[in-house]
Amino acid sequence: MRKKERRNFLRVSTYHLAKYKASPEAGGHVVPMLAFLRDIGAGGVCLRATERIPLLSILQLKINFPSLKDPIFALAKVMWVKQIKKDKAYDLGLQFIEMDDLVRNLIDKKLKFVFDKTQHRKKA
Repeated sequence: MRKKERRNFLRVSTYHLAKYKASPEAGGHVVPMLAFLRDIGAGGVCLRATERIPLLSILQLKINFPSLKDPIFALAKVMWVKQIKKDKAYDLGLQFIEMDDLVRNLIDKKLKFVFDKTQHRKKA
């Protein structure tokens, strides 16, 4: 039986650099840590990190998104953690909790464009 999809926004697989650090209230890293995005949507991202981050931690994100001249800044909550043993890494499911609405709408619009384009290629 398939798990029910609980996302409200489309997600697209990707491989982009991002930086994260724990929000100051959480007492986390002072220096941003480098990670890779595995997928992105207007509601959140899957981030591959080299360290385990506790559930419900709040992270500050800086995402270099293609076709945008400026990076995206957001606060996100860790909703799930999955250890990737072969890579000695962790996939983190992050939900955006604070992001400019214009940026969120722009992400959603760009991802829908990419999704529609890839679906069109599959049909051809």
